[in-house]
Amino acid sequence: MKRPLLLAHRGFSGRYPENSPLAFRMAVEQTEADGFESDVHITKDGQLVIFHDASVERTSNGTGWIRDLTYDELYALDIGAWKDPAFAGEHIWTFDQLLDFCQQTGMLLNMELKNYEVFYDGLEQRVIDAICARQMQDRVFVSSFNHISMQRFKTLCPDIETGLLYDKPLLDIEHYIARSNADNMHPRYVLLRYQPELVELYHSRGMKVNTWTVNDEPDMLDMLARGVDCIISNYPDLLCRVVREAQT
Repeated sequence: MKRPLLLAHRGFSGRYPENSPLAFRMAVEQTEADGFESDVHITKDGQLVIFHDASVERTSNGTGWIRDLTYDELYALDIGAWKDPAFAGEHIWTFDQLLDFCQQTGMLLNMELKNYEVFYDGLEQRVIDAICARQMQDRVFVSSFNHISMQRFKTLCPDIETGLLYDKPLLDIEHYIARSNADNMHPRYVLLRYQPELVELYHSRGMKVNTWTVNDEPDMLDMLARGVDCIISNYPDLLCRVVREAQT
């Protein structure tokens, strides 16, 4: 049984504030994860920032859409206290900061382009430029629920792997992926139970199966047994332990 890549979803988000510097540091210090999954938006003044939602209310002490806020306005927000007062004082990272952290720690990065609630003009090229400036094409792979964006990304930069995120069953998936230039598929894990033949189908097309967000031990073991290529979890400590014990 092969060992899949094990990624910390938004950092170690099960225990620390998601997409915060602390969550990324703790994933390195407290787990054996191979890397992170994270999310990127563009601010009003054109900065690439690490945040999940298109607006800031859920995970900060601010309000508004990222597209309408400057980087300085976003940096002034507390993105830790919503999780627990003990985490107060965490501030947003830029995409450049996360890339640099991955370089320093040797971590892989699955970067989700958040361009389906807000359509950020030029997001694909901006992400490509940041990755290529660090020569990290083999350390970063991207994904999005916006499959048109992934088609554009792969055309712009064949050297970086792309993946199609989806969370509902897709009709006639074999013909759908035949029209795509994506490298990988990123289904929500439950879809692989609904259509167990998908892993074999995707692998037969040379595509990796990278699945999310797998947080319970039985589900982790199930995905491992199905032969997926990457498992993304809010609890990378548990994920790493479960996979290690299953393979000893």
